[in-house]
Order: sequence, then C-alpha cells, then structure tokens
Amino acid sequence: MSIELTDISIPPLQPTYSDVINHGATILPQVRILNYEDKEWERFIEECTHYLQSQYVSVRRSGGAGDQGLDIVAFRTKDNFEGKWDNYQCKHYDHPLSPSDIYIEMGKLCYYTLNNEYPVPENYFFAAPQGIGTKLGKIIRNNMKGFNDILIENWDKHCKSKITSTRSIDLDTKLSDYIKNFDFSIVKDLSVLDLLDFHRKTPYYHTRFGGGLPSRPKSLNPPKEIAEIEAIYVRKLLDAYAEWLNKSDCSMNDVENNKSLKLHFDEARIQFYCAESLEKFSRDYLESGEFERLQDSIYRGIVNIIISEHPNGFEKVKDTIQEAFKIQIDSHPLKDRLELADRGGICHQLANNDRITWASNDE
Repeated sequence: MSIELTDISIPPLQPTYSDVINHGATILPQVRILNYEDKEWERFIEECTHYLQSQYVSVRRSGGAGDQGLDIVAFRTKDNFEGKWDNYQCKHYDHPLSPSDIYIEMGKLCYYTLNNEYPVPENYFFAAPQGIGTKLGKIIRNNMKGFNDILIENWDKHCKSKITSTRSIDLDTKLSDYIKNFDFSIVKDLSVLDLLDFHRKTPYYHTRFGGGLPSRPKSLNPPKEIAEIEAIYVRKLLDAYAEWLNKSDCSMNDVENNKSLKLHFDEARIQFYCAESLEKFSRDYLESGEFERLQDSIYRGIVNIIISEHPNGFEKVKDTIQEAFKIQIDSHPLKDRLELADRGGICHQLANNDRITWASNDE
C-alpha cells in the first residue's frame, strides 16, 4: 500500500490581540447578512428604512396577502401615489436572484398598474441578501431591454395563477400590449453593500454590527443669549443662587456682578450644551432610548445628594454636579465618548425636564 502522507504545517498567524481571543475574529457585516433568516432579514430592511425616511417625505411598509407587488413604498411628495414614488422589493432567497425569481413581481407590477390600483413608480428596486445573479444582473445593467418579451413568454408558467389567489389572470390582448410597451428600465438592484451604506447612516448599525462608535464631533458652544430650550434649568439655577444670596430672587444682573455665580453659570451652560451635543450624537448612532438610559444612570447616582439637606440650593447644585463627576459608567455604549462636562450637563438636563430641582421653594 503506497499512501503518501505529509506533515501538517499551520502557517503562523498575524499577532493576536485580546479582543480576538475573547470574541473571535471579526465577521464582516456582508457575511453576517448571508446567514439571516427571513425575520431577521425583514428586521434589517426595516432598520434601513430609517435612512430612507431622511430621503423621502414618507416611507410605508406593505406586505402579507394582497400586497399587490408592493413591499416598502417611499413617497417623494405629500401626494403619496399621486406624486413621485419608489418601490423597494426585498426578497429573501438562499441564492442570488435570477430572472425567474422576479417574473411574478413584474407581473403584479404590470397587472395592477394597468388596472389603476396604483401608478407606475419612478424606481423599482430589488434587494436580496445573496444579491443579483449574473443573468439577471446583465438584464438590469442593460436597462431591462428585451424583458418585455421574456415576461410574456413566461406568463403562463410564472404569473397566470400567482398574481392573485382568487383567480387566474390570462394574458389577453390588452395586458399583452401593456407589457410590450411597459418601460422596465425603472427596475434596478440594490446590492448588500448598498444596503449596508443605508444602514450605516441609521442608529441601528453599531448595535447590530459593532465596530465601535465614530469620533464625537466638537460640542456646541452656548449662544450669547439664553435660548428658549434653557429656560427651565436657568430659572432653577437663579432660584438656587437667590437662596445662597439670601434674596427673594436673583436676576442675570446679580449673576453678572458676582464673580462666583458668573463662573458657575457660564460653566453650567457649557455643560448643558455639551450634554445636548452628546444627546444628538446618541440619536445619530444609537437606538432610541439609549441616551435616556444614560440620564437614568446619572439620576440614580445623584438622587441621594438631591434628597439630602443643604444650606441652600447653590450648595445642592455644586454637591450634585461633583457627585455626578464620580459616577462610574461601565457598560453604557456611550461610555467611551463621555466627557466630564456631559455629566454636569445631564444634571441640568434633568432639571430642565423637571426631574430634579435645587431651591427649597421650587420643591
């Protein structure tokens, strides 16, 4: 017996870091998507519509029985179907889309637009986790030339009994002529990379695919004049200062003429706008509710200071902010983007939202 055996030799890997040892090598988003089941793919597409909502006046979801060939409908005007609109057809198959996979959708498009159920969209996009196959890709890249005849040839096999569940749709002269003259150049495809570009611009991307948050932009500077959004926390600060001054009220003139109050007030505004900037950053890159969860963490860390006795509201403000600076934020997704001023700013946001107050007469 002559079986040739060779030694096993595993080539050396690149230097390995702790995150790889702990979590395994990074799986690219386009690879993860290939393993999505129907429901997860549907959820991913719905997350992508968050980006579409910034490009259209409104985006609606169709689906289920009787969807008439519509999936995600995006309107460019308030006139809905009376104005310009696009359709996004999301197909979940375990293979790249081929011409036979879209016959039924194109059949519905022709049948229902012929019967004035809805007008022809400006664009009709196909999106699938495995992408578009070579044959269909060539047809789409060629502006769907010749597809009219292809659809007619395949009508009986792929469309006749599948357009509606109630009856068969025969290819009569009226429908055939309509298909022959239909402009299928509106049909386009969206690759997985296109969809990931959409998704990357939503607050869901980092939760789904990881990779860390981007660098945080420079925080907003407070405007010279106090803005309307500052009204509540500013009033509460003035009430706190009044207690410290042992006066019935405190005006901005009092603040301007007192070095300590002026320094504290200016810093409070910087902190507030820093936290407002962080909130916007969170809305851009994280799911709804994450910033509120951070506010809750800060609130729980300062609540014992809030309910403790203080000689006046100004001392309570200072003690509370100082305590906020000490709070450990270990697990929140924003922890690596937090600045010290954010913690004080969140305290002022909580005051602005009427969750906390400083002066005893405000309680």
